Amino acid sequence: MEKNFRLQLGKICLSLLSIAVVGKACATEPLHDQYVVGAERGWIFPSECCWMKLPSSERLIALKKAEVGCSAIGGPVGKFKLDSGKLWLTGLLTCGGEISLLDVFPDLESPALASWLTGTFKTQIGFLCYDSSAGPIYSLRQVLTVELGVVTALSDTKNDTSACSKDTGR
Repeated sequence: MEKNFRLQLGKICLSLLSIAVVGKACATEPLHDQYVVGAERGWIFPSECCWMKLPSSERLIALKKAEVGCSAIGGPVGKFKLDSGKLWLTGLLTCGGEISLLDVFPDLESPALASWLTGTFKTQIGFLCYDSSAGPIYSLRQVLTVELGVVTALSDTKNDTSACSKDTGR
């Protein structure tokens, strides 16, 4: 009888564990800061990690608190554009959609020169495939060095589908 109980308990624990693992695998993809250069769209990240800094504002803090459950980061995140050698903030994005800059930052021009940003940033544009050894491969990756919103250096790495091995998931 005790052996049967332990067997049933073991099955229940295994079932609960598999539900927990599947639940985590289905987690919402985090919002990423968007990036536009010319007609191309992709994502931009600070080199050290994760999300682009936005100017501080009481409205931004309130939006972040309201968006906590919508993705891994919540929101909002920035929509950035490279134009004329400068990085511009053109809008904001939450899980609920786009938000005007003026709704959150009434004192900023729209678009706003990202003068609060200094550092190195990486971009990914045009997803091509996922390579099991190299990870995601994009048609264009850039490294931008930015000083007070002005791009002082930019390097491109271009790929095409030949960079994708035969065992990739496209």
